[in-house]
Amino acid sequence: MSGKLLSDKVRIILVHGMAGKPDESRWLDLWSDALVGSLELDAGRFATRICDDEALIESAYWADAVPDHLPDLPNAVKGMASSLEKALAIRRKYGAALHIDGDGWTSKRVRRFGADVIEALSTSLSVRAEAFSEHLWELQRYHVDSGVADRIRSPLENCLRECWDAGRSAIVLAHSLGAAVAYDVLWRFAHRSEPEFRRYRRHQVELLVTMGTPLADPTIQDVMLSGRWLRERKASNAARRRRAWLTNLRRWDNYSAIGDYVCHDLDMEKEFFADMRKDLGKRHGRLELRDFRGLFNPYREPDGTPNPHKVFGYLIQPMLTSRLCRLLQTLDV
Repeated sequence: MSGKLLSDKVRIILVHGMAGKPDESRWLDLWSDALVGSLELDAGRFATRICDDEALIESAYWADAVPDHLPDLPNAVKGMASSLEKALAIRRKYGAALHIDGDGWTSKRVRRFGADVIEALSTSLSVRAEAFSEHLWELQRYHVDSGVADRIRSPLENCLRECWDAGRSAIVLAHSLGAAVAYDVLWRFAHRSEPEFRRYRRHQVELLVTMGTPLADPTIQDVMLSGRWLRERKASNAARRRRAWLTNLRRWDNYSAIGDYVCHDLDMEKEFFADMRKDLGKRHGRLELRDFRGLFNPYREPDGTPNPHKVFGYLIQPMLTSRLCRLLQTLDV
């Protein structure tokens, strides 16, 4: 560990999804409160390196790139902050035991969280079609309006260029359909030949975290900038297949919660990770891809309704923050 601030070496860049958002300052505060509040539980003495570094976490905020966007009203933001504190209280109470993944639903965890999960699953699936259609409409506008799309991608592109130009490492955390934006941005840096992308071809993102994302849905892929090449990922020609993938990652962790209507029943391991390992493994031997499914997202809206898609319930996941903490310690050299 050197005397430098952690933010002199690495930045954590946050990318939100579609739908309404608070203004950028308040949005960043809420995401930071959730992430840092959970990191503190896993970081031990390293926590001061995280908590005292205001520049460590930055936003690639693009909500105001959408012409009809208006920030959430103050009462809504206040309610969101209160719900976040309740979710953090659950994280503090159960610690690492909040993590449930794959076959990890033991009888003890079913007794502890089972009723909440059933309620979340029932609530979310009842609104899935309507809510998913709304998100898809917003992404289609991203697809057909190149001006809006450029403004949406620009904040993340600029954050990455600033990181790499300064010799810093970059970590990207993307939620919901913001993961589609992040994928398109990283795909352009990996494959496009324009100078503003090609000059960063050898730079990599240390970790991409996607949370509650529908990237494995073919409908979503069809309206992404990289969609044409994603359709080639099963081609017989290996070079064509590689054009679909992000070749500028060291690690990619995906998180999906039970009852999350945006990513429900979608399998990132099957649709992305297995083929990426096969196509990129020899050239990118350090590439690490992990898919954490079946998580319990404890977030509830201010009226008490479960919302297993909410980003705050993902940012406090023990596996996410413990892995992120270990990576930050590795980069703090």
